[in-house]
Amino acid sequence: MRPSRFLILLVTLVLLLSACADEPPAIEPTRPAANNPTTAVEAPDAAADPSGDEPAEAGSWLIMLYGNADDEILEQDIFTDINEAELVGSSEMVTIVAQLDRYDGAFDGDGDWTGTKRFLITQDDDLEAIGSEELEDLGESDMAEGETLTDFVVWAADSYPADNYVLILSDHGMGWPGGWNDPDPPEPGPDGLALTVDGDLLLLNEMSAAIGAARDIAGIDQFELIGFDACLMGHIEVLAAMAPHTRYVVASQEVEPAVGWAYAAFLGELSDNPAMDGAELSETIVATYIDQDQRIVDDEARAAFAEETFGTDEASAEDVAAELGIDITLSAYDTAMVPDLLATLDVLAYALNDADQYAVAEARTYAQSFENVFSEDGPSPYIDLGHFAELLHDMDDESVSAAVDALLAALGETVIAERHGDDRPGATGLSIYFPDSELYEGEASGADAYATVSDNFAIDSLWENYLNSHYFGADLGADVTPSGSIDAPGASEITVAELELSADEINIADTVIVSTEVSGEYIGFIYAFVGYYNPEDDTILIADSDYIDAGESREVGGVFYPDWGDEGGVLIEYEWEPIIYGIDDGVGDGVSFALLAPEDYGAADDSATYSVDGMYTFASGEQRYARLSFKDGELLKIVAFSGQSAQGAPRVIAARSGDSFTIYDQYILLNSDSDDPEEYYQEEGATLTFGDEPWSVEVLTAPTGDYVLGIQAEDLDGNLYEAYTSVFVNE
Repeated sequence: MRPSRFLILLVTLVLLLSACADEPPAIEPTRPAANNPTTAVEAPDAAADPSGDEPAEAGSWLIMLYGNADDEILEQDIFTDINEAELVGSSEMVTIVAQLDRYDGAFDGDGDWTGTKRFLITQDDDLEAIGSEELEDLGESDMAEGETLTDFVVWAADSYPADNYVLILSDHGMGWPGGWNDPDPPEPGPDGLALTVDGDLLLLNEMSAAIGAARDIAGIDQFELIGFDACLMGHIEVLAAMAPHTRYVVASQEVEPAVGWAYAAFLGELSDNPAMDGAELSETIVATYIDQDQRIVDDEARAAFAEETFGTDEASAEDVAAELGIDITLSAYDTAMVPDLLATLDVLAYALNDADQYAVAEARTYAQSFENVFSEDGPSPYIDLGHFAELLHDMDDESVSAAVDALLAALGETVIAERHGDDRPGATGLSIYFPDSELYEGEASGADAYATVSDNFAIDSLWENYLNSHYFGADLGADVTPSGSIDAPGASEITVAELELSADEINIADTVIVSTEVSGEYIGFIYAFVGYYNPEDDTILIADSDYIDAGESREVGGVFYPDWGDEGGVLIEYEWEPIIYGIDDGVGDGVSFALLAPEDYGAADDSATYSVDGMYTFASGEQRYARLSFKDGELLKIVAFSGQSAQGAPRVIAARSGDSFTIYDQYILLNSDSDDPEEYYQEEGATLTFGDEPWSVEVLTAPTGDYVLGIQAEDLDGNLYEAYTSVFVNE
């Protein structure tokens, strides 16, 4: 267990304008343990279809697997998914076909073939090789091209017509931008958007158009189910885009583990009961996720997977499932309910437009969030819609509360099955895009890109209009591109008073007390900062950072967030001990320094998650920007992105022996001898190698020298206000 890093000795709220205000006693807070049960939303009666559409015919099924495995990270995982489908195989009532694009240079199993092939999936018990009939070898295909998806669906439906059609797309997902990048060729997309300058993506609007074209050509009235075995696709924007094409959707709000969906489990249940409808199949996919995956329930497959992932081949199925499931999400949606859901969202948009925008920004700041694909730091713009709505109840606005209640009721009808891990307690099944002002001005993440790529949602709802009103002051009913300077509700002038130290110089075994006062109206989070000053190059190595506990916390839906009070000021006093942290890779080279940044405010210091950024190098030499997450001092997961920065599609990967990770150290160049501003940059630090032993976080004695101690206060728009002082540490 990682020790508490910044023990708060005193957090006192004071009324700055009243010298005679009573001061509460000093507190030594510990956050209460979170009660984060996995939840499920009961499915409505499948026989009651308010859309008026006919339910699925009790007839034949065609399952289409669109597997873009042309990627170092995902090749083996998606290849294994096809093999899991083979454990069931096609039957008289259920036909399974697959289009699989492999990567040149990653997984070398099954003949190490590359390019794109189509298969009729037949029963086969070998998880190491595809035994199904190869129908076509297409050579190299661009799976990020809409025409490729259209061609596959048309071919499949023409070749194997059925009563019910299911399309499952596998690859990296990015949320409303789409995903399904194809690195061969590694060229910018033809759309000219900033989202695709580093390589083409199957953008959400392109995906919707491709599926629509396929339906028209193949004569498919409506899919029974469209599923996304990919990260971050559980968005209302995605659901709105898919609603015209399918009766049900299955997707994840968060990054998915490497094992993906449990294909053998849900396909087996469909094969045993082809009379089920899309609702039952969707619920089955959610219910079997992780727990019934073949790489968990099969002893031999689990041993191999656990050896690669956890450094041991003796993990039980329960232990592996618990480890992988700690922060998962997966949901099933009934698209017949989408019009009602969007209508209630419009009502909420009108209510919010007339409400206190600061209070809206506060709810956005503290809502359950998911992986950020647009920025290495700053608040994630992907927030849980239901949890955000629940937080809006705190506004004490009757119009907003009534709109929230209607939205939550519609959300409960739309989400027919949902599960989430303990580390995502506020997940209710569906995400929405609500960026801070900086992201909403960005080329890839801003208003123009959002309206263009998530065009179905922008047309069918007022949410994009509300964002334009929130940030640009645009009229809520105006469908025009916003222009002019952006306003940032939640931004605030925050003052951090000069820091006071109990001593300017301490020994390595001593501690120093840091005191200050933070004042401002819109305080979101407060952080403690530790830096090591190098006078030779006038730089500060960022050595440590963590949340300051507010002492008083609020809790909604299992998510804890700070309560700074209403008085406008916070007195802070904490004790700093000269220690830093590092990572032990278990290969005998000792502990390497790493900056562990807090990922969440958490319920208690020892339950928080910390991350380290760096470059992941596969044994093949291929590299990806990656982030290690640690919980209770142990490596929790590795998320690698689709490019050389954190601005890309993420995916959880399983480390293999021989892979390595180079830590990125973070620096500040002070430019003390010039008028130039401070510069933040990163350099490669230590390189650690994956072997047979698990990685862990270890405490290191801080080296002697000059340290910079600071307090950073963040407003509700993600802007930082800082104050620093220095202390010298002797031996």
